Amino acid sequence: MIRLASSKVVAPTLLAAACALSACERTHVDLPTTVAPEPVRVTASANGFEGEITIDGSIAAVPRLHEAIEPRMRATLAEAQVASQADIRARGVATADGYFFKATWTGSPAGDRYLNVCGLVSTYTGGAHPMTSVEAFVWDRLGQRRLALADLLADPRAGSLGVVTLANAARDALVAAKRSRAADYDPSRDSFIGTSGDGPFAADLARFGRNFELVPPRADGGGGGLRLLYSPYDVGPYSDGPYEVVVPAATVAPLLKPDAARVLR
Repeated sequence: MIRLASSKVVAPTLLAAACALSACERTHVDLPTTVAPEPVRVTASANGFEGEITIDGSIAAVPRLHEAIEPRMRATLAEAQVASQADIRARGVATADGYFFKATWTGSPAGDRYLNVCGLVSTYTGGAHPMTSVEAFVWDRLGQRRLALADLLADPRAGSLGVVTLANAARDALVAAKRSRAADYDPSRDSFIGTSGDGPFAADLARFGRNFELVPPRADGGGGGLRLLYSPYDVGPYSDGPYEVVVPAATVAPLLKPDAARVLR
């Protein structure tokens, strides 16, 4: 039997009015400051299985965003619990240990308007190894909706100059990250990333940029850009684990709509 426990705080509504202008081209507006509630935590346990969902207060403070995450994670946790029990039965044992589901969701501000949202989900329900996946996106506090990368680019059409530039820069950043892990890395022999303009870095937003964050600059003015996150198997074998790369602000800011570009400067 699965046992669920949760702690949950009902957050106040963040915005009292909507703006009629386009969701990604509004001028700067000072949004109200809110106090984030305590994190939400959901736990579950069964024979040999432990599950946990943690959602931090910056997400719990946004009702629409919170509602888009917690029910989905609860359903995924339940699926993992059922799968773990099926694997135990298939192995013909009465008890087993080591099955788990863990989802951790965090939010971080990107300027006044945007919130970076990142979920890390790890699960083991049998097989050779646990599975880990990353989900990251930008939440628009004005529009109260999840944004795709296409919503932030000035010209998101497949094959446009902006998309070509971003795809090539993303691939270059990933190649640099792989070389930092292995000095003898050769991108021409890496079947996971293809050649420039092909594979997961084709100039089409349906092929790359699924998980991303806007990174404001540091206090010294450096370090800003577009962070792209990849789960195991996305751009490398499982043994590589996840990757994170940042396309610098100098490259990506000119490709973005004004409100998003402002975050990086």
